[in-house]
Amino acid sequence: MSYTAEVERYLTALFGENARHVPAWLYVQDQGQGVVSLVGASRLTGPLASPLHPLRFGSERPHQFILGDVIVRPHLVVATSALRGDGLATLATSDHDFARMLRDGEILIGRKP
Repeated sequence: MSYTAEVERYLTALFGENARHVPAWLYVQDQGQGVVSLVGASRLTGPLASPLHPLRFGSERPHQFILGDVIVRPHLVVATSALRGDGLATLATSDHDFARMLRDGEILIGRKP
């Protein structure tokens, strides 16, 4: 059994038949009293790349609304106040400026890339 097939079998057993494992980046923005907004992206490259990203669930349509669970396995977490005032659209379309984030922030998990 290939590594990819083994991972898919494991995910299915652990999280159900619709589980997907993909690389991603996320910004989490506090919205008050137990609520956060999420904005991010996932890109597959090399042998994992295909015309349809796994999070499109086989659909050719341009958008998918997903209601479910998010399990995050972070490699790097930067807590910062430097992005205060940046809206979700700005966070989604701008580069990840680590120098800016760390001027008024800290690395909670991992090391600076």
